[in-house]
Amino acid sequence: MPDGSSSLRLGDAGGLSGRQLRGFVHTLREGWRIPLAGALLGLLLGAGAIRVVTPQYTAGMVVGPTARVGAAAMGARLPVLLGHDTPLAAAEPGPGDELLSDFGRYLELFGSVPVAERVMADADLMRALFPGRWDAEAGHWRPAPGVLPWMKRLFLAAVGREDWLEPDPERVSSAMKDRILVEMVRSGPMRRITLRHADREMALRLLTAVASATDAHLRAEAARRSAAQIAHVRARLTGITVAEHRRALADLLSEQERVAMMIEVDLPLAADAIVPPTAARLPDWPNPILVVPVTTLVGLVAGAVFLSLRTVWRAGA
Repeated sequence: MPDGSSSLRLGDAGGLSGRQLRGFVHTLREGWRIPLAGALLGLLLGAGAIRVVTPQYTAGMVVGPTARVGAAAMGARLPVLLGHDTPLAAAEPGPGDELLSDFGRYLELFGSVPVAERVMADADLMRALFPGRWDAEAGHWRPAPGVLPWMKRLFLAAVGREDWLEPDPERVSSAMKDRILVEMVRSGPMRRITLRHADREMALRLLTAVASATDAHLRAEAARRSAAQIAHVRARLTGITVAEHRRALADLLSEQERVAMMIEVDLPLAADAIVPPTAARLPDWPNPILVVPVTTLVGLVAGAVFLSLRTVWRAGA
């Protein structure tokens, strides 16, 4: 049986909980207007932000490694699967963890500086990437308008620097990467690539241009490597007299020539567009269904915290 001290402690605890609950209810009765005002303020701020922020469209596409088999595949670029007994594999030693697929290169290069250099050939895309920097009436690039950019230029001038005026490949690459998001599709090798822009047509055009420029860069690099290897093997063949060595080099040359021929095929080299670039007819960012309830909830919580702090302050005073 519990002793008297245990019963006393249980009674004290029950009384304390009851007083706390009554105090909480009393606080809500007296100050319910504060959390409500915070929720209304959050609601107004969220609705105002939706109206102030420029809505943007999200263009997206799903890409995956180029298929080697199947009716929709481009087929193997090599005549056979490379094994350790082929001349090309024998000429490229190295551990397996150093291997990098064309699709891995594609994802890494998407929006990079080499790709930006190709995208910069389209003047309309450059003006769409930096709309505030292009003066359509004067027909040239201008400093960014606004108070904050002006303060930045003033600070840079004070330390002997200057802000950029005309975009270069590094600026274009940075702007594209700020807009581009690459996500994994479930657990497979496919990736969903999205890009946001205030103009729906420009978002689709920009995403398509970046994807095409990335594939074109990889194709040019593959062609350059293949041509260099073919030229080197041909040059070495002229000075080789041993029949076994000439046969090995001839096999290697034959493989490289077939690789060069397959590179020229007008099909995606590294990534297939499983789902081509698409975008909704209406802007989807920012999403008011998500933003407004979140700001309202934040305002409600902020009001409740303020009410609790005020109650504690008055109790302490």
